[in-house]
This record gives sequence, structure tokens and C-alpha cells, in this order.
Amino acid sequence: MGDHVARNLDASAPIALDGLADAIARWENASLDELQEASDAMQRAVREWAAEPANAERPISESPVYLDRMAVEVLIERRFFTE
Repeated sequence: MGDHVARNLDASAPIALDGLADAIARWENASLDELQEASDAMQRAVREWAAEPANAERPISESPVYLDRMAVEVLIERRFFTE
């Protein structure tokens, strides 16, 4: 794709959330269809994680897919505006 979102983001603005640039880098070469499929799967994973009684009081940011979910959503939004 050649967009290098993570690298450009790191260079232009510090990211307050540790690991987000790495998560974006993992997904930035995925196609829009792949990103949308991943988003759907991650939404299901977050709902399943949140439904577990042990996670009832935990913040969503502790979900195992939290950073990847954010990265995928950032990339989907970017693709809608640039493609």
C-alpha cells in the first residue's frame, strides 16, 4: 500500500497510547475488505470478553484485542477518506 500510517503518525504526533503505532503497523497493509472483516471479528471478541463475569468491572482497554481494534478502526476511517 505504501501509506506507512504508523510511521507517519509517530513522526508527526506523539501517540499517548503505548502500542497503538505498532498495532497500526501490523494492519496497515491489509485491504479494506480485510480490515472490515477483522473489525467484525474484533467486535465479536470484545463483546465475548466483556460478557465474561471476570471482566464485568474491567475497562474495555484491558481486552486482548483493544489496540488492534483501535488500529483497524483508524485505518478503516482513513481508507474511506483516501480511497
